[in-house]
Amino acid sequence: MNKITEEILQKRVVVDSEGKEYPLHSETSLEQGEFLTTLVAEVDANVCVEIGLAYGISSLFIAEAISRKNAPRLISIDPFQKVWHDIGLLNLQRAGYSRFVEFHREYSSDVLPRLLAARGRIDFAYVDTSKVFDVVLIDAYYLTRLLRVGGLLVFDDCTLPGVKKVVRYISRWPHLAIAHKHGVYKSSIKRRIVSRLIQVVPKKESIFSDSLLISDEKLGANAQCIAFKKMAEDKRDWDWHCSF
Repeated sequence: MNKITEEILQKRVVVDSEGKEYPLHSETSLEQGEFLTTLVAEVDANVCVEIGLAYGISSLFIAEAISRKNAPRLISIDPFQKVWHDIGLLNLQRAGYSRFVEFHREYSSDVLPRLLAARGRIDFAYVDTSKVFDVVLIDAYYLTRLLRVGGLLVFDDCTLPGVKKVVRYISRWPHLAIAHKHGVYKSSIKRRIVSRLIQVVPKKESIFSDSLLISDEKLGANAQCIAFKKMAEDKRDWDWHCSF
């Protein structure tokens, strides 16, 4: 861990360009930061994308993991960085990583199509931004196409409804597979009992929602932070569909 990250996590304070201090909040934990570092190393990543910079804690972990590569590149996307007083950018600068950070003060729905049109390829992506279902799904769509085969796509806050819905859906995409999880949880006993009872109901598929028929545990979508590995290029037929 670099000194900037260590100091911020210890003091739980971040500082803007004018020296004003703000209490640290909504940050990636040390344990999850180390989880991300391990994933970046696993795929030997050079080019990473992060959507959602905020105070830059997860960015610092990712940047540190690629900082010794010959040609590292961290593409950071956050249209709301001003709301965070540009402290995320400042922390990356203070840590000495600005030389390989490419920052976009735009929505990911504008940036990712441009990267794809430029035939960009990435090794690793981390999504920690809006929790709105369709926003996260659009990120998943483009990032999956940008990702090289063997690369990792990671989502945070997978316990929140919008993100969970995306994760449950893409867990069924044939070209992706859940590779790693952090912050694994189990459904409540009540929910597990209800799920078992539903299985014996005739024509259950036409009565109950998919979330009741197939548990998060069965899909492997039962964690705070979930990493998907791209197993192949997307070759689904035009009429492919699955319930989610």
